[in-house]
Amino acid sequence: MSGAGTGEPARVGPPPDPRAGRQRFLVVFLRLAVSVTFVFGVAELIAPEGFRRVLGILMVAMLIGAPLVRVLWLVIRWFRRGDLRYGLVGVGLLGVVSLGAVLALLHVH
Repeated sequence: MSGAGTGEPARVGPPPDPRAGRQRFLVVFLRLAVSVTFVFGVAELIAPEGFRRVLGILMVAMLIGAPLVRVLWLVIRWFRRGDLRYGLVGVGLLGVVSLGAVLALLHVH
């Protein structure tokens, strides 16, 4: 308890949300992905010529891959919770991105 007569200051604002930490692993992953992408970008600028292309490709792969991992995480979560509509929309989004990647690779080669 808090407030008058308890010796503790009164709480102000809404009560703590018990669901606040449910996405903590996703938050850690996304923060790590941003840091790794930044490191790849800086390393690409200062690396010798032979490594620049590889580091640039890794940086772009992280920029594209991290949001896709987030969508995949959400799709799994939606299916577990029984939300078929959102789960199928997420699968459709991942399918469109996958099809685009395949077509891009076929066009390059």
